[in-house]
Amino acid sequence: MTEEVQKLSKAKFNKLLKEMAKGNQAAFDTFYSAYGRYVYSIAVSVTKSYSLADEIVDDVLFKIWQNASKLKNIENPPGWIYIVTSNCAKDKLKAEKAFSEIYDIPQDDKNIEEFIIKNTFLSDISSLDEEEQFIFISKFIKDLTLESIAKAIDKPLSTVSSIYYRALKKLKQTVKMF
Repeated sequence: MTEEVQKLSKAKFNKLLKEMAKGNQAAFDTFYSAYGRYVYSIAVSVTKSYSLADEIVDDVLFKIWQNASKLKNIENPPGWIYIVTSNCAKDKLKAEKAFSEIYDIPQDDKNIEEFIIKNTFLSDISSLDEEEQFIFISKFIKDLTLESIAKAIDKPLSTVSSIYYRALKKLKQTVKMF
């Protein structure tokens, strides 16, 4: 999660939704800047495709804009956005029938190295369930502590820590297999 996501409280989140329901473009712009990168990272982790992730960001945020008037008092905004984005990404994959995609690899060595590292990480965590993936992305890509992740998904630190270490053990076993 981005710092913007962490800073945007539940009250501010719901206030933005109310303003978007009134057609307030500035509220949507604030919402987009606060949650766009977060939605993108979730979409990439589910689809393993940067191009599909771009489409999913637009789809998710447009759907939220369209349905803002129907959305009332979201209790856990980061968790809710994670679920909405994940479901949208899965629907996109089903519609595209593309569970793997050929990427355009950048030409210079530094970008290729970053590309390989990022895709290897995303590929490795694909064996984890959604909640485990969310925690890993939040910890390693967004550089959050387990405490801040626990707050974001409204779960006790001990639960998040347990999920994290269980997932870490799964990944270690997967790596040993190769």
